[in-house]
Amino acid sequence: MNKTSIAWTERTWNPVTGCTKLSAGCAHCYAETMAKRLQGMGQKRYANGFQLTLHPEALSEPMKVKEPSMFFVCSMADLFHKDVPDDFIYRVIDIIKSTPWHTYQLLTKRTERMREFFNYGRYAVPDNVWIGTTVENAEQVRRIEWLNDIKTAPVRFLSCEPLLGDLGDIAEHLWNIDWVIVGGESGSKARPQ
Repeated sequence: MNKTSIAWTERTWNPVTGCTKLSAGCAHCYAETMAKRLQGMGQKRYANGFQLTLHPEALSEPMKVKEPSMFFVCSMADLFHKDVPDDFIYRVIDIIKSTPWHTYQLLTKRTERMREFFNYGRYAVPDNVWIGTTVENAEQVRRIEWLNDIKTAPVRFLSCEPLLGDLGDIAEHLWNIDWVIVGGESGSKARPQ
């Protein structure tokens, strides 16, 4: 759990690291590059590189932060990846619910699973959680529909980062969206917008 230079949050919390590529926005994943770098530096949490890894020892980290903070959950993974067991996600949500002085940002490309989890699972979205999805091109606009289908959420947001192309006429999908992050792709292999 670290303070971060990410402009739209204050801290990162990574009870899960690693992922697999899902769509065009994943091609030059910053988290994969960073995980490989941290693995090379001998960082214990990244011993598996970017292979999906659960870190139960990290679950209690937000409880140690007493000042109210904004946490980006799983900045180095996707909490709703198919290989993260529901039970582990429930454990993450239990920590979130037990630390109501913090605000948590759950960002996923797997919005369909997030929708199923919160609409039909054990919990609705806690009051201190913002839910979001990444939409990098027009092919991924359906993720906004799934985000909007989640029954309750205090804040819904989009990350159009990396924005790889025109999103088309998405105005009809934005009726329930509170916040949008927009940015290009960075790094030596960045694609033009």
